[in-house]
Amino acid sequence: MFYYFSRFLIRLALPIYLKKLCVRYFDKLPEGSPILLASNHPDSFFDALVIGAVLKKQIHTLARGDAFKKPSIAFWLRQINLIPVFRGSEGRQYVKNYDVTADESHAALKKGDVVIVFSEGVCVNEWRLRPLGKGTARMAYKTWYGDDALPAMKVLPTGINYDQFRGPGKRVSLRFGEIISQEDIQTSPAEYEKWLREFNELLDKRMNAQILTLPAELSKEEQRLQMDAFFGECKVPPRGNAIQRALGSLGRLIHQPIYSVFKDKADQLTKRTVFYDSVLFGMLIYLYPVLVGVLSIILGFIAGWPAGIGLFFGLWLLAWLGGRY
Repeated sequence: MFYYFSRFLIRLALPIYLKKLCVRYFDKLPEGSPILLASNHPDSFFDALVIGAVLKKQIHTLARGDAFKKPSIAFWLRQINLIPVFRGSEGRQYVKNYDVTADESHAALKKGDVVIVFSEGVCVNEWRLRPLGKGTARMAYKTWYGDDALPAMKVLPTGINYDQFRGPGKRVSLRFGEIISQEDIQTSPAEYEKWLREFNELLDKRMNAQILTLPAELSKEEQRLQMDAFFGECKVPPRGNAIQRALGSLGRLIHQPIYSVFKDKADQLTKRTVFYDSVLFGMLIYLYPVLVGVLSIILGFIAGWPAGIGLFFGLWLLAWLGGRY
């Protein structure tokens, strides 16, 4: 129940938080097959929120295991279908948990759900695909050739691209690539390491085709030109008429004090790391509705319930207008 409630809030909030979300090649999603969605990872948990808001199927996301070390936090992460992945570098005691991760992922795929794996293994705010780890290849191998194999499973290379990484008002381009089937890997499964290498080479090629790459040595002007070209398909709608722009300005003015509180708290909690967007957006989708509800109830007691209901829907509308215009 909490998963579906969260997805409802995310779908409601993304049009406010984002300037534009563009999805390309949505028709590439295979119908009727388990999907292992292999994505790049430029913006922490926010990547999974965007992908999950677009997909119709229920998603399960592999996430770094250290986020699950506090039981109270782990409980809520589990409610939104996050599956912990512990690396050996986090302690030898966690190595045994790899089998648990693999079993949970396999169970989700067997139900026909989507499992999201971030194939780079780490999150960095940058515009390129980092070298792929072997985790995605091992999951694909185990799913196709392990116990209770699922040969119909498809691997879906995915690229998620941002024009900036900090805060609202960003354009996002989500692009799905050409699927990888069991038959696409020519190496014999008996040659395990060679099979993993071929899989990774193919996955790297098909992911890179969907990802914006900006070399670090480019000047800011050259980066801007390449970014504008890449996001050319993701055009921001016109700013609207004078009334819409005035209401948008009013919405931003009213919400600025509220947003500043959330922004400062996100800065404090994340210390300007890659988790900033995830924490800021998470606080907004869960705490902003509570705040609006409390204010509406207070106004309802003071000025009558029509006024309270009007405030509740009016603040949401002004928030959307502020982001849109």
